This record gives sequence, structure tokens and C-alpha cells, in this order.
Amino acid sequence: MAPPPSVTPAPTQRSGPGCLLLLLLLPVVVIVGLVVGTILNDEEDPNDERSLTVDEGSIEGTEWRVDAVRDVEGDTCVFLYQDGEQLTGACTLTPQDATFGQQTVVFGRASTDSTSVRVLLDDAEVVEIDTVTAKGLEGRFYVEVVEGDVDAEGFAP
Repeated sequence: MAPPPSVTPAPTQRSGPGCLLLLLLLPVVVIVGLVVGTILNDEEDPNDERSLTVDEGSIEGTEWRVDAVRDVEGDTCVFLYQDGEQLTGACTLTPQDATFGQQTVVFGRASTDSTSVRVLLDDAEVVEIDTVTAKGLEGRFYVEVVEGDVDAEGFAP
């Protein structure tokens, strides 16, 4: 009579070192992928939004700041914030202004080659303002606080 079959299965053939090697390399591949992804993600994307403060101050208790901004569409703009809230601004080369009490902040974006701009105010005064660059943003920017409740009419010749 033949012996009854064993309750425990017969040992199977062991797999080769390939499975062990694959198991050990998997975490290395994942870590290398994460590192490469992080490095590529840190490169500056021209369509990535960016904002830098050009100038800031306080007039009669009102905190203001002018930021140069590259928006998600890639446009370069300049905005004035009053007490942390965006008040006015533009993406064009047109001079902008905002009055606080008896002082006006004149600001804007200038062409890349302009080291200064001459802004004509509605009281016929012409204000010459030096421009500055903002790292990583195209163009030049200007900000000047002038006396009086005036409007920026445009650039003077």
C-alpha cells in the first residue's frame, strides 16, 4: 500500500537572485526619480507667477506697496496695494497713480531700455523718476511719491 499524500506541499524551486535584486533596486529607482523630479521642478518656468516688491511706504497711516508681477499668462504687470489689498495697476506702459490724503504715489512699468521716465501730472508738473529692475521680470519699474492730489496723465517728452 502506498503512503498517504503529505499534508505539506513539496518545496518549490527557489527563484534566482533576480527577484532579490529587483526588490533591492526598486527603492533606489523611486528615490532617484523623486530627486530628478524635484530638480526639474525647481527650474524657472516662464509662465510661473512671480511677484517682487518695488517700493513700499506709509502715507497718513495707510500702508502701501508697489509690486512688479509676472502673472500665469506670462504678462509683466505692476500693482499698487493699500493695506494689503490690490487697489490699482496695469500691464501696459501707462503711468498709474493712487492718492492718499495730500500725497500721490505715481508708479508704473517702463520699457527695458529706460533708465528714467518723465511723467506728466494733471497739474502740468513733470516728474522725472529713475527706473529699477526686478529680478526675473522683464522691463523696468518706477515709483515716486509726489505732493498733492494729482493724476498721472502720461509720459512727457
